[in-house]
Amino acid sequence: MSSLNLPTPEQPPSLEADSPVVPSIAPNFYPKRGPVGTLRGWLRLNSFGGRLFWMIMLGALAGMGGMAFLFSEMLKRQAEDQVRSSIDSKVNAIASVTDSAETLAYSLGVSATTLHERGAQYADTYRELVQQLFEGRPDFVVGLGMGQSEKGLLVGQSWLFPYYSAAAGTSADDESDAIRYEDFADGEGEFYPESPRYEKYFVPQRDIWTEPYQNEKTQFLTYYYPLFNQEGNWLGTTLVDIDAAYLNGLLDDAVFQQSGNFFLVTDAGQVIANPTRAVADLQNYDSIPGLAKIWQRIDGETSGFVRGDAGFWAYTNVPGQNWRLFGFVPYSAIYGRIVRIAAITTGLMGLLLGTVVFFAIRKLNQRIKPILLQGNEFAARDRDSLLPASPQQDELEQLSLSFFNILNQVNLHQDTIRQQEEAIAQSNRHADQVTEKFLAFTTQVDEEVKEQQVLIDRVQQQLTDQADQYRSVDSRLDALFTLAQTLGGFLESLPSEEDAAELFDALDQRILALTGTLDTAHQTDRAHSQALINQLIADVANLKVYDRQRHSLEKLHGQTSDLTQARQATIAKSQAMVTAAQTMRQVLMEIESITTTLNRDTKQVSDMLWGDLQQQPSSSSSSMPLIVNTPLDTLDVDDELKQLDMLIAQDSENISNNLEINDMAP
Repeated sequence: MSSLNLPTPEQPPSLEADSPVVPSIAPNFYPKRGPVGTLRGWLRLNSFGGRLFWMIMLGALAGMGGMAFLFSEMLKRQAEDQVRSSIDSKVNAIASVTDSAETLAYSLGVSATTLHERGAQYADTYRELVQQLFEGRPDFVVGLGMGQSEKGLLVGQSWLFPYYSAAAGTSADDESDAIRYEDFADGEGEFYPESPRYEKYFVPQRDIWTEPYQNEKTQFLTYYYPLFNQEGNWLGTTLVDIDAAYLNGLLDDAVFQQSGNFFLVTDAGQVIANPTRAVADLQNYDSIPGLAKIWQRIDGETSGFVRGDAGFWAYTNVPGQNWRLFGFVPYSAIYGRIVRIAAITTGLMGLLLGTVVFFAIRKLNQRIKPILLQGNEFAARDRDSLLPASPQQDELEQLSLSFFNILNQVNLHQDTIRQQEEAIAQSNRHADQVTEKFLAFTTQVDEEVKEQQVLIDRVQQQLTDQADQYRSVDSRLDALFTLAQTLGGFLESLPSEEDAAELFDALDQRILALTGTLDTAHQTDRAHSQALINQLIADVANLKVYDRQRHSLEKLHGQTSDLTQARQATIAKSQAMVTAAQTMRQVLMEIESITTTLNRDTKQVSDMLWGDLQQQPSSSSSSMPLIVNTPLDTLDVDDELKQLDMLIAQDSENISNNLEINDMAP
């Protein structure tokens, strides 16, 4: 039975991608390949990387397809709205053209009716009116005329039809000589009362737009407007000719995204404007590709958006006209953009996902490979009970097989694990006992530290009191020393005993001589001299008394000298006591420092042991070799306790000696 190779705490296994742990004995399940071969191997379906890659890519493609479909629907709606907007703008432009033409015909009719009501009966008046309005015409108006009914405007003239038109290639901005005049009532050429136009557009007496018709080199559209007087009698009809080429140029624009065309068709199917053809002949809706197939489908509808063979058709009616505007947009203009966006997006997403999956699988294989090699090593060393991995399996299957091989190895070593658990339990019990002893020792150390602190405080207080006493004695000794110096100076100023005896004898002789002189003195000076003699005798007696007290002063001087000597000795002793106190203070500070250091070291050791004891139950299985290799019963805790007791006893003895010295000092 092979043993379980567990990593030791001193050398933890490293599973970094850059430095994987590769066993020394391992089968060559991973032959060396190039980047292309590795990528080709990952794309196989029997590889975990290939399966992951295809699942991600197929999911991404399905998501991109759904997004492309939704985007196409959104773009279709956007295109429909934009096409409708384009058609509406073109319808408004066409309506502005028709409104301008109708306004011009209406203005001519109102002016002619007003002239008729005011009695204008000259043909030239009406001709000038038509000419003035034609000269101020819009660009798209190519003809303007007015034909009266029989004796309608001019009572004295049966027919009147002045007509002004622009020469070919001219517009309203050209000179007046480009205007051509015709009179369709002169009997030359077409006489309008006898023409089909008169029967079709004049006689019905209503306003109407004609179908497009061919005139010379272009197509025209004509608007007819009838004139009535106040009694409702028909006076005639005005007409305005419009060049269909102007509408053709107005619709020569793209419908959507620079694609598509506009077509203007009447309800009868006549093509009014077709920008795709430059031929000026009349056309029907059959001439527009694709319109014939949807013509019957849109019959009777005013607007809509339908699908044709080659694209979408949008249509709407021109307000007030029997015309219908069509807008054609090919499918390529809408779906081609979707295909391009989808293709580019799919390609970028595929490239991005492929790159991400490539590096992810590479990183995953770098993480899984050391585990697979370790499992294969277990299988190679124990071929009887373990199954080797097959190269045909993918990475997860090999990893699963390696996991179960390792699990089998773990199951085979359950007895060893149980024995180690028992050893750990015994170590825990021993650790609990050591912890109890250590906690008791820590408590004792704390108590002794507190006692030492109390002793230190007492010693410091006594030292403070002694210092105060020393300062009081010193001040008293200074006073005595000052008194002794004063007495010594006074005694030194006094004469000696011999000098005093000689002085007293001289005084006695002088007193006797003075007394004899007094006897022979005059009676008037005797009283005064007698008083002086008495005073002198009293002073001599006082001096003798003072001389007798001289011994007392000398004795006092001797006592002050003794006190001075005692002061000096006391000062020397006080200095010695101060030095001793300072020494004791330093000793106490050293003791306090030693006690603080000892307490801190004890707390650190206690915290370390307590942390180890707290971590030991949670990591008993992971730190199994460390516990077995270094048992807790080898820790020499008793020696440490003895050393701490010795240090504490020595510190206590030093403190006691210092206190005794302090008590002995006076």
